Amino acid sequence: MAKSKLIPGKYQYDIGLDQGAGAHLVAWSTGLMVFFATLALAVNLGLNAVTQSWVSGLSGSLTVEIKPPVTDEQKAASAETLKKVLWLAKQHPAVEKSRALTREEILALLRPWLGEKAPDSLPLPAIIDITLKKDVDSAALIADLNKIAPDAAVDSHADTLSDVKTLVATARMFVLLLTGVIILLTAASIAGIVRSKLAIHAQEVETLHLVGASDEYIARQFRHHTLKGAMKGALGGVVCMVLAILGVSYMTHTIDTAIFPHVRLMPLEWILIAAAPVLAGSLIAHFTAQRTVMRELSKLA
Repeated sequence: MAKSKLIPGKYQYDIGLDQGAGAHLVAWSTGLMVFFATLALAVNLGLNAVTQSWVSGLSGSLTVEIKPPVTDEQKAASAETLKKVLWLAKQHPAVEKSRALTREEILALLRPWLGEKAPDSLPLPAIIDITLKKDVDSAALIADLNKIAPDAAVDSHADTLSDVKTLVATARMFVLLLTGVIILLTAASIAGIVRSKLAIHAQEVETLHLVGASDEYIARQFRHHTLKGAMKGALGGVVCMVLAILGVSYMTHTIDTAIFPHVRLMPLEWILIAAAPVLAGSLIAHFTAQRTVMRELSKLA
């Protein structure tokens, strides 16, 4: 009888598992699972990068917005309020640094919604960006700002941060559930394929039993065949997914970062995307085949 070898391509089967129309079903099933699992993993890593970008940009800062003036009297009042806010921010113990945004910077923030051609006469609000010192309570600063500039809007970004975290947590939960469903469907599919193979080759299995082959020896044949197909499918799924990620990244690199920040994955994250789904898919196929074959063979005993 043939013995298991370390090189998958050199393994000699006593059962014609590589023959027939369903010889590559395991590869297709595992490939699809790995494709979507890799997509889920990439989405999770991308969400993590986006969350860090948004949180780091919003936490530890305040934004003061002074309504855009229209009349000359309002312009004078707006300029005076701007001076007061900058003076307070400069001497307040909770403030690390502060500055008023230029007109060009404000237009850059509005350009995704206004377009490239914003009229020069467009009245714009005055915006002061305040960076807080670490581990300080901004409540006192906000109260002082409201006193000297009651008509100005002070945004601590707390609501925005809460919404971002809630959105990301919901998206991650959905992706996790979807990944779990994909894995379960793939395991069920592989189990069904293995049972079909056993039914198709029932006579060969019975012959091996008659000549003294153990259940483990027969199971090894199915396990090896399933693992080989799963590894081929997993590698194909990862390659397709990486190409898809690179394609989407290339097509969306022109999106303005004011709307959505560019996501850049670290080398270690690329390695994780490439290796984890292949390993997971191969292990799922291996143990599913082993368990299914041993269960079915026990019924024949």
